[in-house]
Amino acid sequence: MEIVTAREIRANPGKFLTAAMKGHSVILTSRFGNFKITPITEDDSLTNRICRGLEQVKMIQDGKLPRRTVQDMLNEL
Repeated sequence: MEIVTAREIRANPGKFLTAAMKGHSVILTSRFGNFKITPITEDDSLTNRICRGLEQVKMIQDGKLPRRTVQDMLNEL
């Protein structure tokens, strides 16, 4: 496990992202809190949500779904 500061991440992001991609634990500590840096995989729900969103954009472009405003989308939250 490696604990790094935001300054260290900014100075050499590739080093820490590569370490995280190889499965090493990289912990970012900052005044905002502590965060674990992990790569997103196909199994992550975030990846699935992004893919669904892209599919919806394609459907809107093809006219299969109605266009919506940002305010409409925010109202759904």
